Amino acid sequence: MQHRLPTFMSRLIICSSIIFASAVIQAAESVERLGKQFSGNVKPFLEKYCITCHDAEAMISGVRVDHLDAKFGEDQIKLWQGIRRQLDGEKMPPDDEPRPSNAERRRVVNWIDEGLEIARSRPVPKNGGVRRLTVAQYRNTLRQLLLLQDDLTDVLPPDAVSRDGFVNNQDTLGLSPLLLEAYFEIAEDALDRCIVDPQFKPKVQSFRVDLGAAINGDPCPDKLILGANSLLLENEDFVVTQTRPSKPFEYEPLRMRTQYRFNEGYRGNATVRGWREYDSIYHAVFADMRGSRGYPKGRAYNTVPEGLLLRPAIPVEEIFGVSSTYGPHANFKISLRELPDFGNFRVTVTAAKYNDGLLLDPGSQPRASDVAGRTVIERESQSNDIVTIPQAGVYQIDIETSLRKNTKPQQKDKPSELTLRIGRREFIGTVHQPAFLVVRLPKGKLPVDVKLTGPKRWDKIALTPLSIDDPLTKQFETFEKRSPQLGVHLGLRRDCGSTLARVGSVQTVSSVEPQRYVFEGAISNFPSPEVEKDNVNYLAGIREIGVRSEYTDGRDMPRLLIRSVEFEGPYYETWPPAPHRNLFIDSPHKQDEATYARDIIRTFATRAFRRPVLPAEMTTLVSVFEESHAGGRSFQNSVRDALQVVLTSPQFLFLIENSHTPKPEPIDDYELASKLSYFLWNGPPDHELLALAKAGELRSDLDSQVARLIADERFENFVGEFASQWLALEKFDVLEPDRKRFPKLTREVREHLRNEPMHFLKYVIRQNLSVRNLIQSDFVVANEVVGDYYGLLKKSESGFQFVAMQHDRPDLGGVFGQAAIMAGLSDGREANPVKRGAWLARKIIAEPPDDPPPNVPALEESTEHLPLRERLAKHRNQPGCVQCHTKIDPWGIPFEQYDAAGKWKSQSVDAHSTLPDHTVVDGVQDLKRYLAEDRLDQVAFSVLKHLAIYATGRDLTYNELETLRQDQGTLKLNAYRFQDMIRFVVQSPMFLEK
Repeated sequence: MQHRLPTFMSRLIICSSIIFASAVIQAAESVERLGKQFSGNVKPFLEKYCITCHDAEAMISGVRVDHLDAKFGEDQIKLWQGIRRQLDGEKMPPDDEPRPSNAERRRVVNWIDEGLEIARSRPVPKNGGVRRLTVAQYRNTLRQLLLLQDDLTDVLPPDAVSRDGFVNNQDTLGLSPLLLEAYFEIAEDALDRCIVDPQFKPKVQSFRVDLGAAINGDPCPDKLILGANSLLLENEDFVVTQTRPSKPFEYEPLRMRTQYRFNEGYRGNATVRGWREYDSIYHAVFADMRGSRGYPKGRAYNTVPEGLLLRPAIPVEEIFGVSSTYGPHANFKISLRELPDFGNFRVTVTAAKYNDGLLLDPGSQPRASDVAGRTVIERESQSNDIVTIPQAGVYQIDIETSLRKNTKPQQKDKPSELTLRIGRREFIGTVHQPAFLVVRLPKGKLPVDVKLTGPKRWDKIALTPLSIDDPLTKQFETFEKRSPQLGVHLGLRRDCGSTLARVGSVQTVSSVEPQRYVFEGAISNFPSPEVEKDNVNYLAGIREIGVRSEYTDGRDMPRLLIRSVEFEGPYYETWPPAPHRNLFIDSPHKQDEATYARDIIRTFATRAFRRPVLPAEMTTLVSVFEESHAGGRSFQNSVRDALQVVLTSPQFLFLIENSHTPKPEPIDDYELASKLSYFLWNGPPDHELLALAKAGELRSDLDSQVARLIADERFENFVGEFASQWLALEKFDVLEPDRKRFPKLTREVREHLRNEPMHFLKYVIRQNLSVRNLIQSDFVVANEVVGDYYGLLKKSESGFQFVAMQHDRPDLGGVFGQAAIMAGLSDGREANPVKRGAWLARKIIAEPPDDPPPNVPALEESTEHLPLRERLAKHRNQPGCVQCHTKIDPWGIPFEQYDAAGKWKSQSVDAHSTLPDHTVVDGVQDLKRYLAEDRLDQVAFSVLKHLAIYATGRDLTYNELETLRQDQGTLKLNAYRFQDMIRFVVQSPMFLEK
């Protein structure tokens, strides 16, 4: 194979050259003929009928034709197509201007058709390609190459956006001196974090906070409240221990400071000024709550002997002067003064799902007194500390109360809080009525303890068994099957709240037995306080580890039991750590520094360049090492200097496809490996891709590799970037909704809605579903938060995880019903049919309107009081507007059925529209049917076009676009399935040639 390959390639090049040369000759002859016809017929036609309104000075509607010629260059094709449409439809010239005869009109239309056909078939020079890595690609590449989790790319400016909405276009990816300087700084910083002294003992900070009622036999004597709306857990309810985890290497435990002297502290609720001395670990690490008052049902948190019980952390907007700025309800945190500056960390939470009871809603009714098996406890009974349960099952607990003696009138209406302990379980809730709790109880004797605070006292408690068919039994069974969602956050304390970012993914806690849940991250990726060293304010520089039962859709769920929280950082599994060993590889030449350095440099450069390093490149890199070492720097630092050159070289920072001639050439296997991985992973090729490239087998294995890359978790990098850029989700990111009109569109909900289109696209691709699902689908891909926003009656039990769910709603299914898209195409107050129509034309059917002409005059008077159609008509009727808006507005009017928050309007609206091809649709449902049935070919073309532009990282030529349109028929036979479309792009000449 290796011996035949050069001969085969030579023949291929010769054949390609003959074909290319022949095509060039034919194209030249055609252009010459077109030129003569242009001079004799077309140019006079334009001068007679068009140039008066469309020259450099007039440019009505932003259209100019006096510069056109017969070459049909890429920059003129779209204009020629527009002229053809106007002439063929007899829309131009206007009725009040001289009009051409049918023969004149047909002659020019035929000439344009011939020119477009020649333009489509003519060879297009390739000349290879060079494009810089985007910021996201650079980040992913650094992470994989160095095994470094720290994100150092926040200093880079955002990438520019192309006309098609993508940031990976080679024409927009510039390289300024400032950007190059940033690359040098990042490379230096990254290598500093990866490379360590193997002889040095690392310092590791490790501590554990155990939680539980009265577990601390020697609590801190200081009674502190940590600023506004903060509540320190009772000192006897948590224990802080500096631990020493077992490691397979020697390390130095980082003992936290315990002695402090502050000029401002807190005692009770008052700020204390004056120097105060502290000496306790409980001033370095403490457990506290914030923003937890006013929980709607039950108590937000309470301690039991087994640990801390948490209800879901109900989010608040945290807007000063509008809502609480102190974080969600049930906002539990470990506050601490010291954390490492860099390195990975691990937080381990020991937690369980509490064997909980369901607090009954206001309005629930007590059970009848004559039910068999009912057990009653009287307050005056001498044996009220033990209750005998005759049969295991689900019970309703009712409580009868009365006012205490001598209760003052103004206190009679204050709520009373009941604490009920049955066996080892504890239930706390406000008493609104006799009906209090539904709980599952075992058969036998159970100790009972009852406390009721407030103006009322309890007189009688009744435990009534519920039948298996009782609606409350069914409700309780659903409740006890639900599982709390454990989330860990890291950040810092602010005077008016916290700045916490989620660590890793939320984890489901489904076991009633305590389990260990691990969360890991890089410390420098999370918010950290910027305060001067030794700040004398007690609360300055406080870091926080938030532990939450995450809130989803408001349904009742069992409480989350937190037994302990452990922290370790920097976290090392081995020493030297993996990033260091990844650079300083094992080699038989370790004793020979020069040879060992060459091994390190060659291995690293090969991985960084995503191909074998060339001899000339090795010579340059090794000379850097040799000069550095000869100058007195250590072996390790000299190697580091050479590696920094690698990380700032064009071979690393750019995707390069080397071309020898302007003629199309097949990209080599290493270029193909990179092109494929940066397409479907937005990151570098892995070992398998490079191994196939080395063996020359990647082309023959493309289909299976595409399937593998799509199934890999790194495919989410593609989905996140492609969906965001293709569907213009950045518009949702900057949306500022009217909070009074759309209170459910909160910051937390928006985070989940923003992810819906990406999860939807990932699902339809991995399931290889038809592109029709973009328009019409009988399912949505949602989690509990998104499902609640849409008001889905069928509830998901997936927590934060997105899953496919069936629906039977006219407003849902496909991308049109996704709030992130519809809301993003509004102003946060009113829907915007122009934005929505332009988005559909550009993104969904690939029939983008022309750019708006310059200097469009503003409306002469306010039109806010007019109906939508009158406002649009008034704008369209202005000079220069009508041509664009006739291609935009009809697509956007049906979307008037969605409000500015992306939800279906409850009131009926006039959403009928006459589309540009004169099809009449009555609302979104009719529009969906039309696109999914009559225009599915165009929708598929749009998907192919955007996939191909993103995959190649460049604009497509007219020739390539028309080839896509012509060849897509092969995909129609299998209903335009998504993976088939991706393979179609990957197997196309535009992807495989340079």
